[in-house]
Amino acid sequence: MKNYLIFGAGAIGSVIGGLLAESGEKVSLFARKPHIEAIRKDGLKISGIWGEHQVLNLSAYYDLKGLTNHHYDVIFLGVRAYDLEESLQMITPLVGENTLVVSLQNGLGNIEKIAQAVGIEKTLGGRVIFGAKKVEAGHVAVTVYAEEVMLGPISKAVKKDRERLYGIATEIAESLSRAGVPSKPTLEIEKFIWAKVLYNAALNPLSAILSATYGELAENPHTRIIMEEVIREVFIVAKAQGVELFWDEAESYLDKFYGQEIPATAAHRSSMLQAIESGRPVEIDALNGAIVDFARESGVSVPVNNLLVRLVKAKQYKNLHITS
Repeated sequence: MKNYLIFGAGAIGSVIGGLLAESGEKVSLFARKPHIEAIRKDGLKISGIWGEHQVLNLSAYYDLKGLTNHHYDVIFLGVRAYDLEESLQMITPLVGENTLVVSLQNGLGNIEKIAQAVGIEKTLGGRVIFGAKKVEAGHVAVTVYAEEVMLGPISKAVKKDRERLYGIATEIAESLSRAGVPSKPTLEIEKFIWAKVLYNAALNPLSAILSATYGELAENPHTRIIMEEVIREVFIVAKAQGVELFWDEAESYLDKFYGQEIPATAAHRSSMLQAIESGRPVEIDALNGAIVDFARESGVSVPVNNLLVRLVKAKQYKNLHITS
């Protein structure tokens, strides 16, 4: 049995931590005070497509002082990409000689930041492609599921560390699957992360701008054109950066995008849309913004991604200005 810490237990982190705890693993959650107080009072409620659960055997904290006297085998970082650097400063004292830190962030550059902070030999990348939302404090719901959680070491790790980390990723993936979170290990985690960027960069900004579900975006001929241009630009950037993807060309990925991924998540409203509606920051800089940055570095043009970054930031600015 491993001792898990879910640092940044929002909707996704709470689902992962709650189901691991229900399966018999030792789990601590760290999150905002209202969520933690509700969990301490009544347990963590998980509802939605993976069934109804009331998880009571959780340790729950909102103050870092509560974490310092524990040893953690695995720390899942469930914070948003824009909070990652600050969170790494907070967890570094908790990372022991044999502790592994697992990235659950959307977008590019996150696993590299973790590796720089705690060491590449203690870092696992994660690709999460199920959806969840916080219903209220102490209650999260699983809304959609597309594919397994993928876990694996960074490709730049030395062979000995890659082999060891892959073995541990296999153990964690088996524990997650037993708990009800389908998961697999991989030695190609970067490919899976870029694949999710293709999916997120096409869908999240438009969902946020138009207040639309993924299915509505796919049904609209005008947004289909925009999404396809976003995806083609990501392929251009990946080629310019020397990044190997699962597909040789955009059209091959579009078959999966429309044929598998959107049907599985058609009812989903993006986390970016939910963030804007609740007045929280968005992860656009780690998604389309990262594509824009790589494009500038490589000397290629990505006008559609660039425009979507500006439109999302404009919408967020407007909402924050109105509510301030």
